[in-house]
Amino acid sequence: MTAGTETLWEDLVSTALVGTGKRPVPGVDKSSALGAAVDGIGREDSAERLLDLAALALVHRRAGRRPGTGATPLPACAPDPRPAVPERARGRLRLLLGSSTGDRRTAIAELLPEWLAEARARGFRAPESELPELLDTARSHSELRTDVAALAGARGRWLARLNPDWAWAARVAAADVAEDPASSSPADEGIWQHGLFGERLAHLTALRQRDPAAARDLLARTWREEPAEDRAQFLAVLRTGLSPDDEPFLEAALDDRGKAVRAGAAALLSTLPESALARRMAERARACVRRDGAAAVVVLPPEVCDEAMRRDGIAGTSPTGREERAWWLGEIVAATPLSLWADVFRETPDRILRRRLPRRWAEDIRDGWARAAVAQGDADWARAQVGRGAPTRLLSVLPADERAGHVAEHVAEHGLSEAFQLLAGCPAVWPKVLGRAVVEALARAARESAYPWSFSGVTGLAARSLDPALATEIEGLAGAAGEDGYWGRAFADLAATLRERAVMRTEFDE
Repeated sequence: MTAGTETLWEDLVSTALVGTGKRPVPGVDKSSALGAAVDGIGREDSAERLLDLAALALVHRRAGRRPGTGATPLPACAPDPRPAVPERARGRLRLLLGSSTGDRRTAIAELLPEWLAEARARGFRAPESELPELLDTARSHSELRTDVAALAGARGRWLARLNPDWAWAARVAAADVAEDPASSSPADEGIWQHGLFGERLAHLTALRQRDPAAARDLLARTWREEPAEDRAQFLAVLRTGLSPDDEPFLEAALDDRGKAVRAGAAALLSTLPESALARRMAERARACVRRDGAAAVVVLPPEVCDEAMRRDGIAGTSPTGREERAWWLGEIVAATPLSLWADVFRETPDRILRRRLPRRWAEDIRDGWARAAVAQGDADWARAQVGRGAPTRLLSVLPADERAGHVAEHVAEHGLSEAFQLLAGCPAVWPKVLGRAVVEALARAARESAYPWSFSGVTGLAARSLDPALATEIEGLAGAAGEDGYWGRAFADLAATLRERAVMRTEFDE
């Protein structure tokens, strides 16, 4: 697109806004790109001439610009040695991506995630002709990005550098590079110095997964020149492969001028049980929480938040509105290694949690223990707290099958009306015990004529998470509920999706 065409377009728009009666139709330079075409416009009516000119100018704007000379060719994309997706599976992908608007939303929500996961698990690469559509789809459906980036591989990263709309691919493709170091291109070596932030973050993430020490050293070399917001996000990458070797770097980051950086460094150090910060927190915790006989706990929160506490990531003022001493107490407990409490109480987590806590501080102590269990990935402490009114995020620490068992018990006891988040946190395909609990809860809701919109999210989740082998049973529920009612249609749609998923899997066996 030439500068003259762009100027003409702006003049045409201005004239159209005020009207040709107040402003004449712009003239066109005969030597310009539009000059020859304009000679064919002979309308006397100024409004018609304006519209004709606008049509021509619009075509020129969309056509881009004239070919230039002396341009440097793009570097070739690195080869992808993975096998191509079988033709039937490829045809399925085209159908999923090319469905009509309503059907497409359903396909993306219920079928595309499984297609992507299945293709990735079998070691295929994404079909080249569908890559642009896949990258566009994942742009607006972030839950698909990890699988799309992995399937897109080197070609996807190559394409992403050419289109700002696909910049997300550079940020999430790092795992694919880390799994196959040979898949990184020579251009990746200069990304840390010259790349966009997303590309640099992806490069650091991939390097951290391959060589943690090299990634830390790379970050240290440019640390002082990075903006505070970028430092905080780069620091979070160190959670992968975190080890005592990272402590000196993180300890220095506690004095960073960026608040988010200091908080991030403290959070990482608190998960290293032998770090100096963890020991400092343990000393504070010993002073705050002690056993009281066989069944109680003495709690003495800090009186002030001193400079040392603030350096270790404890804010002087509670951002939650909690009483300050309660806030400080909870932060100390959350950052203390859980192994300390076995030494303090000489008991298992389950017995410690049975002890009587002072009412004023009980919520902060229990919340701190729950946060510590999640941050430190301690399944014993998480297991002991699940079912005691503790936050559901504790389930993420448990093994997948055990997590599914807890959710199945919740569904069986309380139904599905408040179970969506719990179900979404379980791995797909749901284990048999969880699938059975969900089907029985749906059948019970249908028998009781429960309000259907309360379950629309769960039925959509079930469509992509239930074992397809349950299709026959779901069809039976559809027949019992009747074809004309909501539940009959919902069960019929659910069964149809399960059967479609079963067929989709076989298409990868070609």
